Amino acid sequence: MLACKPIETPIQINHRLGIFPDQIPTDIGRYQRLVGKLIYLTHTRPDITYAVGIVSQFMHAPSKEHIDTVYRILRYLKGAPSKGLLYSKNGVSNIEGYTNADWAGDQTTRKSTSGYLTFVEGNLITWRSEKQKVVARSSAEAEFRGMA
Repeated sequence: MLACKPIETPIQINHRLGIFPDQIPTDIGRYQRLVGKLIYLTHTRPDITYAVGIVSQFMHAPSKEHIDTVYRILRYLKGAPSKGLLYSKNGVSNIEGYTNADWAGDQTTRKSTSGYLTFVEGNLITWRSEKQKVVARSSAEAEFRGMA
């Protein structure tokens, strides 16, 4: 991948990755090793977290379409080597947390997605997003479940 052409985004917009009966299988061992390394890299590269989360869903049955998406992430990394997190000592001793949720963001199930960020001394330490387990009836309920 050293001679590959860099790309602007880690995953296609409006991607349609899934498991389909007519997919072409790929080397499962290579796929799992690459995705495992990308999962480790997400600790300092939150810009690829969404894309890696998508490709990690297909670890048990990867196809050519899935490995091509992994290669796309690698091409993105080549074009954006300086977009990582820098942990520095700021002298400010505080902990800040932020949360947010979208209301009925999944068009299929109408479930909301909630997420949070935690900063310690101004450094991003933890972040997570996940679909909520139930369908919220209002945006206030989705926000409350996200905070909980």
